[in-house]
Amino acid sequence: MKQYQQLLLITLFIPLPSSLIPLNAQPNIVAPKWEVRAVWLTTAGGADWPKTYDVAAQKRTLVEIFETLQEKHFNTVFFQVRSRGNTMYRSRYEPWAAELTGTLGEDPGWDPLDFAIGEAHKRGMELHAWFNVAKVYTAGLPPLSSPRHVLRSHPEWAQLYGGEWWVDMGRPELRGYTENLVMELVQLYDLDGIHFDYIRYPGEKFDDWKSFGLHSDGLERDEWRRNNITAFVREMYDQITKERPAMKVGSAPLGIYKPIVGAQSGFSGYPFLYQDARRWLEEKIQDYVAPQMYWDFGEQTNPNDPDFRALCIDWTKNNFGRHVYAGLGAYRENIQKEITEQIYLTRSMGSQGQAFFRYQNILDLPGISITYKYQALIPPMPWKDSIPPLPPTDIHVTQSSNNTSIVRWKEPPPAADGDRARNYVVYRSTDEDIALDNARNILAVIPATRTVYVDEAPVNNIHYYYTVTAIDKGHNESGGTFSQFAPGVHSAPPVRHSLAQNYPNPFSDKTYISYELSEKSPVELIVQDTLTKKEITLVRETQEAGTYIVSVDAKLLRRGKYLYRLRAGSFVAMKYFERGE
Repeated sequence: MKQYQQLLLITLFIPLPSSLIPLNAQPNIVAPKWEVRAVWLTTAGGADWPKTYDVAAQKRTLVEIFETLQEKHFNTVFFQVRSRGNTMYRSRYEPWAAELTGTLGEDPGWDPLDFAIGEAHKRGMELHAWFNVAKVYTAGLPPLSSPRHVLRSHPEWAQLYGGEWWVDMGRPELRGYTENLVMELVQLYDLDGIHFDYIRYPGEKFDDWKSFGLHSDGLERDEWRRNNITAFVREMYDQITKERPAMKVGSAPLGIYKPIVGAQSGFSGYPFLYQDARRWLEEKIQDYVAPQMYWDFGEQTNPNDPDFRALCIDWTKNNFGRHVYAGLGAYRENIQKEITEQIYLTRSMGSQGQAFFRYQNILDLPGISITYKYQALIPPMPWKDSIPPLPPTDIHVTQSSNNTSIVRWKEPPPAADGDRARNYVVYRSTDEDIALDNARNILAVIPATRTVYVDEAPVNNIHYYYTVTAIDKGHNESGGTFSQFAPGVHSAPPVRHSLAQNYPNPFSDKTYISYELSEKSPVELIVQDTLTKKEITLVRETQEAGTYIVSVDAKLLRRGKYLYRLRAGSFVAMKYFERGE
């Protein structure tokens, strides 16, 4: 399927090294079926949640957050459960977060983590516990609480650095304490993953000479520090996977591993923060990383502005067979303007997905409605589970009195490894031979507690075929059984091309026009100045069925109003946009 079209006006093409396949030759870049779409849900200071101390309101807004993410076709949430030595869950070791009640350690009367897990799983999403490791408090000292904050119970473990409190990862007893905290989560909650952050030192001037003298065993200090962090990562991976083999273990390392061409920066993980994330991947003690590549495209002009393209290439080509989810800085205005290109680049590079910092910044993010137009399934990790579940049986479709379709099926028996279905994927297509590799045919992902789905789209004059597959806890998908036809429909399916409203609109830098073809058609797409009537042809050729996105550069247009018109066979559609300042 052709996904992009090179244009006379401008092509949506991301320059890549000559050794790589051009972006517009890659299949399924516009709508990949398998892709992690994650968001960091920040609880520190109530940045994303909670915004109030009222329990009913906290629950209501948390449900609204998950509903919004589902509508926008996200499938993974990194829920911050330990931001600064406090918890969003009932812990034996550390106090409740003050964001819940206004008082550190005060019991809120409910368990936000357990609630969030339930809301995620209702919607076919994964929830990973986002756990800040080494940074445990801001300036000052925490108030007294029960349990006591780690700065109160073990002040000898921490140092004030840059106005914030960091624990000394060179102390074996500190690492043991932190490991107990993590295992408490693993043993008590139905989590899909543990997501580590601040899993590093704060900087080279951190005062750890005492622990270095006690525990270095003759190693050079920099290497000793890196070994301390890696030892924690290794110990955690071993403990977690022994307790819960299917649980994913990942982290959010700094976006620059080492200085490279295009990213010559002193603020990099390996040499200055003692974070050897590349080694973690090579040793297979992480299932995924979501490196924080919070920069934009472009040649590096100063040490604080590396090139996103260079970083994306560096991480994805050094993944050692593990998953890389590109961390995108959606909170930065300059990145918001090019978020579409960043997503496309990650797909062309073979990244398994994206992670957005943070929830509040994806609400009105330009381009998400197109790049995430269709749902995506979470890619499986074959080193954890490679056996697919058995397919559902007895799929049957009936039509209700209001012309909606009711799809029913039966739960399959356990697979060879004993796994049952965790979710079902309902597919719908106008083709009897439903293409299960095409994301636009995914109608819904629902929990395995349900074996019925009501498709409320009216079927008058449209042939719809349905099938259902099973997904196990490792996100392996069963094969599909034969499709079922919605009864009561006898006319031929119409051609259903579509033209979307451009985004953003109005715009100052560039805008995107997208359209979808349901079958191979001769296509003409033009832009017309409503004042001068001058036309610019963007596309004039025969194209295969698929989704197409055209990038329009504002530099080629005067300020004012324009219309754009799509002709595809006998189909004609027209919309308007405005080029502003």
